[in-house]
Amino acid sequence: MVPDGRVMGTMTRYADPFVCPDCHTPIPPGADTCRSCALPLTHPLAGELLSTLTHADDLLLQLRAAATRPGAVSTGASMIPAVAPMPAAAPSPRRTGVRTASVPQILLGLGATCLLVAAVIFLAVAWSWLGIEGRTTVLVALTAVSGGTGAWLAGRGLRVAGEALTVVALGLLALDVVGADDAGWLGDLSLAGLVAVAGAVLGTVSLGLALTPTRLVTPQLAAALGLGLAWAGTDSAVTGQDLLIPTLAVLAFAALALLGRTTRRAVLPWAALVGAGFAWLDLLVSSLDGLEVGGTLTFAGVWGGTGGGVLVAAVLLLVPLAVDRRHELTQTCLTAAAVLTTGVLVVPALDEPLTTAIAVALGVLVAGTAAAAVLPRAWSAVALVPAVLAALPVSIVAAALVVDAGVRVLLVDGQDLRLAEEDALVHPSLLVPATVALLLLLAVTLPGLQRLLSHTVAPLALVVTAVATLALFGVPLWTVVVATAVVGVALVADGLRNDPVAGTVRAILAVVVLLAVVVAALPSPVLLTGTLALLTLAAAAILLRGRFPQADLLGGATLPVALAATMWSAADLADIDAVLRAVPVLVVVGLLAIVRPRAEVEAAAAVAGATAAVLAVAAAVDGPTVLAIHLTVAGALVTATSLVHTSRRQLGWAGGLLLAAATWVRLADLGVDAPEAYTLPNAAALVLLGLHRLRTLPEASSATALSPGLVLATVPSLLWVLAGDPISLRAALLGAACLALALLGARLRWSAPLVVGAVVGGLLVLRELVPYAGQTPQWVVIGLAGTVLTVVGVTWERRLVELHQAATYLERLR
Repeated sequence: MVPDGRVMGTMTRYADPFVCPDCHTPIPPGADTCRSCALPLTHPLAGELLSTLTHADDLLLQLRAAATRPGAVSTGASMIPAVAPMPAAAPSPRRTGVRTASVPQILLGLGATCLLVAAVIFLAVAWSWLGIEGRTTVLVALTAVSGGTGAWLAGRGLRVAGEALTVVALGLLALDVVGADDAGWLGDLSLAGLVAVAGAVLGTVSLGLALTPTRLVTPQLAAALGLGLAWAGTDSAVTGQDLLIPTLAVLAFAALALLGRTTRRAVLPWAALVGAGFAWLDLLVSSLDGLEVGGTLTFAGVWGGTGGGVLVAAVLLLVPLAVDRRHELTQTCLTAAAVLTTGVLVVPALDEPLTTAIAVALGVLVAGTAAAAVLPRAWSAVALVPAVLAALPVSIVAAALVVDAGVRVLLVDGQDLRLAEEDALVHPSLLVPATVALLLLLAVTLPGLQRLLSHTVAPLALVVTAVATLALFGVPLWTVVVATAVVGVALVADGLRNDPVAGTVRAILAVVVLLAVVVAALPSPVLLTGTLALLTLAAAAILLRGRFPQADLLGGATLPVALAATMWSAADLADIDAVLRAVPVLVVVGLLAIVRPRAEVEAAAAVAGATAAVLAVAAAVDGPTVLAIHLTVAGALVTATSLVHTSRRQLGWAGGLLLAAATWVRLADLGVDAPEAYTLPNAAALVLLGLHRLRTLPEASSATALSPGLVLATVPSLLWVLAGDPISLRAALLGAACLALALLGARLRWSAPLVVGAVVGGLLVLRELVPYAGQTPQWVVIGLAGTVLTVVGVTWERRLVELHQAATYLERLR
């Protein structure tokens, strides 16, 4: 709390629960009194003071909000209200009903509609009994009065009234033309001719009104509408000029827009541009509709037909620049014109064979990319958009050719090892040029990726497409395999001498390429062995000579698998039985894991060795024996790893389990069903390891060192005795062993043998009692109970002392 109202940050506060309200000393968390002035902080008055100061902060906030309200004056440093505080003003009611400014708009709009309807009715009813002079006088007078009155009202600031009366005047003008045609003054006009004349008259008069100082909106809209009606009527009335009329209409609308822009009219330019857009669409549709001559797109047909109309439409796309020359609009118009021009130039190729069509698209792609590279960056989109549109079919066909080549490699004939000689989608010679053109387009479009493209993507793409081109010509399989293998080796060599980032990328690509080579070489054992050996050498080079951070991971994860596959394939090539192949593979990859104790190497070696063992066992006639052999070899290798490397001590458990599994498999194969044959060898090994640990580490505990081996040695036999006959040689031997363990543990002060011998021996003794418990006389039981109670009662006090001595003794146990 800050009772003196000091400033905290940028805002004054009075309440602060973290400082003393009296001396302003900071209050430690959980303090009952102030350490400086001993002010009681847990007293009820302290809480009331804090509430009061908090209320003062709230009042201060309200006072700040009211600081700009009238009725308060500043005197010195305090704010003194001049009058009693006024209650907050009630919020103004939400406005409902019609806005005041809308009333004249509604009334004048309704009035203009009524006048037009009245004029139509007048012409329909009174036209027949008025003479020519009367008709002419009435129409001209109504039109002139309406137009003049509208202009007069608009000039005096009554724009709504002026707009309404101008609408009436222009509507009467259209009715004048209709009436004149009905009277025969305009000759024998068709409906299209009447629409054209009415549009011309309406557009001319409206343009005159639009250029007056009043700047009314209605005449500007009516001028564009009149020109549109004139174009529509003329286009319908005049035959044989399908492309000329919309072209002239576009130019007329453009001139109207330019006039509106020059005279600074707000609506006329945009209304004219909308009309120009409709006329341009009519020109384009008519031109495209006339391209196909006789159902076939040919060069002569296009340029002997309406191909020129498409070019005219492309040129007319530049018309909006006469009104607005901002960069965005200019770039858009130029790009659209370039796309349309390119399209009409290449459209004859659509009816040609696909190879020709793709060749034409490739030419457009190259030309557009070159133009984009030459043009300034701000205008490169003009050439890039046509290039990108041409790149779409080119990239699709290129991808299809690569996939086709891959399928031919996978489906190669296993007899003559030659790829299928089938016609490709397009001629294979286009694949590499298409790849080059696409890469150049990417480099021009994305200049920030030029280094990646030039150093990695481009070489790999070119090599892949070159090999795919080779495969599409039906060559022998070895040519494709060798060519691809050379690429993989080159990538490995380049990756080993490059910087860390580039080296990592190239090494990964090299492994991927060599794996693809292995897949391609599957039909031929010779090619498969050679490619696997090449992959093994590449992985070893990456592991041993790689300078990039991921070299150990990439090489270590690849080398054991590649080495095992190479050995297996070589053994298959040498016609060695599958049963005999796995042991050498296990030994080699196991030694590799021992020499290179890294997680990726060990994991890959385990996968490779397990796969080889499974294949060998599956191919063996005597499966259990072969399985026992492989488990023994694997267990020995894993155990050796744990002994050689201190960091791999935990693998000793896995090695022991593998060896135990080998023993169990072999014993089961021999028909042995006694548990000791399975457990005692492993228990002995564990006990020996525990004794070694106790000898080398004096501070080690016997419970952790010896308990696993002792439990494994005794508990399976105990379970066998508990479930079977307690009166047997096994029970006697187990009892003797438990007694020896208990005595040895007591002698050496080791807890593990003492506890294991006592617990297992006690359970064994209880199991020995079970057959005779039901035959024991009742007096024996009663006498035994009395004896026990007597002994307990007599020795109670002595037992306490013995308990203390036993606890002291157990504390000294290791």
